[in-house]
Amino acid sequence: MSHARIWIDFTPLADDDEFVVGELTEELADDLREVGEVERVERPVTDPEAKGVAELALGVVTVLAGTDPGYVQALVDVVLAFLQRHTGRRVHLRVGDIELTIDRPTHGQTDELIATVRAAIERARP
Repeated sequence: MSHARIWIDFTPLADDDEFVVGELTEELADDLREVGEVERVERPVTDPEAKGVAELALGVVTVLAGTDPGYVQALVDVVLAFLQRHTGRRVHLRVGDIELTIDRPTHGQTDELIATVRAAIERARP
């Protein structure tokens, strides 16, 4: 089965602080672990005193996803459930060179989203 790493991030709200965004990032990562292998994204620290240290980027995770229709459906379902719990946010998915923004899709748009994600995984496979 083909696999690709999908970058997933969400838009913070204006009144979110680092703690809130960190908690939401961990919640999203936990939810996605039901679907596949999840990693928090690290970003390098610019402080020269902190050699070899990286911190976790807030609001960004990756998941290793396959092309099986049920697998992609589960991934999209998890993202949509996250959006339903956190009104006003958008989720961004990046698979290879394909980027998608998800807000509150209709049923038809959800079907199209699943097909698009599956095709993007196929294209991005190593």
